[in-house]
This record gives sequence, structure tokens and C-alpha cells, in this order.
Amino acid sequence: MGGLCPACTQILKRKSARIGRWVAMGTTLPLALYATWTLPHDRTFRLTAAVTVLIWYALTFLIVKRTAWEWLK
Repeated sequence: MGGLCPACTQILKRKSARIGRWVAMGTTLPLALYATWTLPHDRTFRLTAAVTVLIWYALTFLIVKRTAWEWLK
């Protein structure tokens, strides 16, 4: 009662995932560029920056995907 049909749910999941990917890429790219230009050329700093950028992408994707899902629903 009051829910979405399976086809509509699938469409909304795809739309929210697409929005999440674009926003995550849009925010991760400046972070990666900033980390590349400002951190010293030490291996430890670069590895830490790479892991941080990957975590940033994953968390941003999940948060935006969930928010888009709620707004589109």
C-alpha cells in the first residue's frame, strides 16, 4: 500500500545511482588534484592520499545515492 511497483523501484535505483556517481566524481576529482599538487612527493603521503580519495568517492557515492533515492521517491 502506497509503495512503488518493482519496475518503478528499479528505475529510481538506476537514476539515484547515476546521480550518485556523477556527484561523487565531481567532488573527488578536485580532491585528487588538490592532494596531488599539495602533498610532498613521499610514497607514504601519496598512498595515504590515494586511500583517502577512494574512501571519499565511496562515501560520497553512498550518501548522494541514498539522498537522491529519498528525493526521487
